[in-house]
Amino acid sequence: MEKREISPKVAAMYRAVAELFMEGADINNLTVSEITARAGIGKGTAYEYFSSKEDIIAESLYSAMVEVTELLDNRLAQKQSLYDKIEMIMLDMEKHKKEIVCAFKVLYIMMDNSAVGRKIRQHFYDKRDYDMVLFDLVEKIIREELGQQVQLSEEDSLYLVMSIASRLMIYALYLNGDEACRLSEDSIMRERLCMEICKEVGEYR
Repeated sequence: MEKREISPKVAAMYRAVAELFMEGADINNLTVSEITARAGIGKGTAYEYFSSKEDIIAESLYSAMVEVTELLDNRLAQKQSLYDKIEMIMLDMEKHKKEIVCAFKVLYIMMDNSAVGRKIRQHFYDKRDYDMVLFDLVEKIIREELGQQVQLSEEDSLYLVMSIASRLMIYALYLNGDEACRLSEDSIMRERLCMEICKEVGEYR
């Protein structure tokens, strides 16, 4: 299925929300006027494409997560081994700690009962076939590593995806935690996690 075309004005609103979010704006108190002012369009234009402020914000954040995941997927194509792919993801996390914090904020918003949180969750439930989010990327990495010869059950596939994704999220928490609680070399923790992930996936060969 081909991706739908996004209007330049919608894309500008997506960027505006992402920028404001990265700058620390309170998503639940963000106004349509602030979004459209940053996007460089009139306030009324927003309602030509979206029915509410919550729709603008939820779709913008969901779109940003999909875009980041797809860019990462393209870069991972250069790596052959599972170890190298997981290591590249973790190295990216080390370089982009601010973005990681924002990603966790989105996850937190998804879990609350705010209007924006509910709408972001709905985007995940209604995910388009061509959209790729973190869990899709992890599943793809596992399939590429095990090859066509290994047919995982639905339970095993879901378990591996959850196991690897949770390790990546824990590493993100580690990177953004108190400096006093971190090792002098992040590479030690990164290497251990990569090795454990490879070992776990390898058990399904």
